[in-house]
Amino acid sequence: MYQHSCNLKNKSKLEPKFVEMHLPKISIVTVCYNMEQFIEKTILSVISQNYPNLEYIIIDGGSTDSTLSILEKYKKYFKVIISEPDNGMYDALNKGFSIATGDILAWINADDIYLPWTFKTVSRIFQKYDEVEWICGKPTFINEDYFCTRIYPFAGSKSRISIMNGYCRKGVYGYLQQESMFWRKTLFEKSGGLNLNYELAVDFELWVKFAQKAELYFVDTILSSFMVRKESLSSSNHKKYFSEVLQIIKGKCNVPFIGWNLFSKINFNHLFCILIFEKTPIVRFSRKKNDLVIKTTYRSVSCQSIYSLLRYFFI
Repeated sequence: MYQHSCNLKNKSKLEPKFVEMHLPKISIVTVCYNMEQFIEKTILSVISQNYPNLEYIIIDGGSTDSTLSILEKYKKYFKVIISEPDNGMYDALNKGFSIATGDILAWINADDIYLPWTFKTVSRIFQKYDEVEWICGKPTFINEDYFCTRIYPFAGSKSRISIMNGYCRKGVYGYLQQESMFWRKTLFEKSGGLNLNYELAVDFELWVKFAQKAELYFVDTILSSFMVRKESLSSSNHKKYFSEVLQIIKGKCNVPFIGWNLFSKINFNHLFCILIFEKTPIVRFSRKKNDLVIKTTYRSVSCQSIYSLLRYFFI
């Protein structure tokens, strides 16, 4: 496992203080298959943060392109590399999480990236606040040229009840961004982990189970970027994904307001979301306290403002 010692003596006064010897171990799992075009930048976004207590696990599905040679180039940074055929992305993820030993878990897909401050921010939150069991950052998107195409203005509220009832999906409150999600291993274990009875909506089902156990805390900063690609798993299999979502939320009160489906094609649901407020805990940096603090407040369930929505439609 890659270890790097940080010199904390000359850090900026504006940076929160960290107790290095007690930094929680972060386990990151990346699964890949024939991702030679993108995997290197994903790897670099993880290891370049020089987090002292990192466990990085790579699960490859038996790539036939140059992916394996790229992995070989960085093998000293990985705890383990497994390259063998699997039964899909979530089967591969399950292999990774089964050997992860970190206090904090997450996965990053082989075309998405973390930001330089991600692990330090995540570590500080879980280190300082014992009551926090899972977190998520602002939704951010990049294209295949790694150009940032969109950043939502703020972290919209997604209450525990809303997540449990399945509102966090397309056409209602919008998705939770998986690549920005981090959670304690204890939450993962008591929630039952990944349910491989589903093929595509495994992450959606995991968030529902997490919400049954704990409140989601939103971090008012960017933690990662999702790459929008035409051949991505979720877009190419959208109908099947949505069918699985409906199975997961079956029996729940999953349409809280009339008009979601009626207006979804012209994105009027975005306007509904801006006008609906829920109570939510937000983690943000306080200049006064020179540290990350939690403030519980009422906030729109949308990650957009009315101004940003108008820009989206007319610019």
